[in-house]
Amino acid sequence: MTTPSWWTVTGVGVMAAVLGWVASRRARRSGGRGGRLGVDPHLLPEPALRWLAKAHGALGVWASEGGEEGGGPRRWHRALEGEKLSPVDLELITRRLEEVQARAGSGAERLEVGVLLFGSVGGQTAAMLLPHRAAQETLAQAGEDLVALLDGVARRPMLEKVEAEDPAIESVGSIGLRLAYQLERMLDAEVLVAIADRENVRVVGVSGRADRRLLDTLAIPGSPMYQVARGHTTSITSIADPLGGIVVDRRSRFTPAIILPIRCGEDPVGAVAFWSAEEAEPVAPVMTEVKETIRSAGTRFVRALRMARLSEEATVDPLTGIKNRRGFEEVIGRVGLQPGALVYADLDRFKQLNDTLGHPAGDSALTHFARLVHNEIRGGDTAARIGGEEFAIWLPGATLAVGARIADHLRVRLGTSRWEWKGQTWPLSASFGVAACPETSATHGNLAAQADAALYQAKRNGRNRVEVAERVGQGNVEEAVGAGMRTED
Repeated sequence: MTTPSWWTVTGVGVMAAVLGWVASRRARRSGGRGGRLGVDPHLLPEPALRWLAKAHGALGVWASEGGEEGGGPRRWHRALEGEKLSPVDLELITRRLEEVQARAGSGAERLEVGVLLFGSVGGQTAAMLLPHRAAQETLAQAGEDLVALLDGVARRPMLEKVEAEDPAIESVGSIGLRLAYQLERMLDAEVLVAIADRENVRVVGVSGRADRRLLDTLAIPGSPMYQVARGHTTSITSIADPLGGIVVDRRSRFTPAIILPIRCGEDPVGAVAFWSAEEAEPVAPVMTEVKETIRSAGTRFVRALRMARLSEEATVDPLTGIKNRRGFEEVIGRVGLQPGALVYADLDRFKQLNDTLGHPAGDSALTHFARLVHNEIRGGDTAARIGGEEFAIWLPGATLAVGARIADHLRVRLGTSRWEWKGQTWPLSASFGVAACPETSATHGNLAAQADAALYQAKRNGRNRVEVAERVGQGNVEEAVGAGMRTED
């Protein structure tokens, strides 16, 4: 048998179905209730691959997982129709898919034995080989199902990790993810799980169909999720964003979110929000099972929260829930030679706010700013309250310019966000100083002094602004910091 030549399929329908798999995946996440549900990871590799092959009359279906991003050794699964592919054909297809996996991407190519549709992302790859005689409609439908297969493969490592964890030592995050995925299967719905943690309500679980950017974000006080999680109300059915519009979300919601409480006994612990595929609440037997599942999770959340608080007590600021100075210094101490930007921020005229509205109002303003910072920075970034009204943000891998842009974004967000105390509004603003390694300092040892000196410069130049540090010698840094001992805020 001669080696088959590879050439791109020119059918517009096939290319639209396959090359658009990323767009389809995003549309499923952001398209509300009209999105397709991915293949259940629990059905992989069997019988899902066999079912897909049979449904489309495919000559073969392949899926791989693991590798650099997926973690663990790379594993290939396949389902073949009879003996229609020779060992040479199989070897050539496997080799081709390994090339696809190495560079990631998606496409459609014609072989001597059929049309190969494929896609790869995050270390996972899926492919389907269809006969040449397959109609355009069949190819397009197969492309859509290939997207669903990739979605299921991508979710499988997370589920395996969660399910392998010892229940006796499970974390808040693993309980949240497990609960979200469990409810998604029961309800055929997009699910969010949030926990009341100190003064905040934090998202600790998102299902496979939910927007994963929401994980670890904080609900806005007064939002539906916040009210239910805090026990201010028993349950809510609302068309509004349950979290209060934290992440810009282009979803077209045609059904309201149903928000149920998580309790331990009679004590509020958190809340679950889901969007059912139906306009009405799920039928009674399903809701009974859902509520029992949530009730069971409540006691586990309380145990995990207690253990987490014991371990975090020394490194977390009790007022804002973000790192304190000690916790921040521990993070910086582990950075090593990693480049990044350090941002210092200080609320403007904070003493005046305290003197006018009182210290409880000042605490509320600090919590407001901490929540804003927490929700705006990336997952790998670290924010801390390192003094009375002073905050620090470490941005690993960020340049000085990127750090300054992020600081200015936070400055604008604070200035445009509404904050009030007992019905009285008060305009909040902050000044920012930015330093970066290696641009302003060859080592991390000088970054704090440089960021603080730049912050002082921002205060001196009129407040509510961002200043960046310049490359200076150690003596000049110490001199600048000495001059920057602030007597006014």
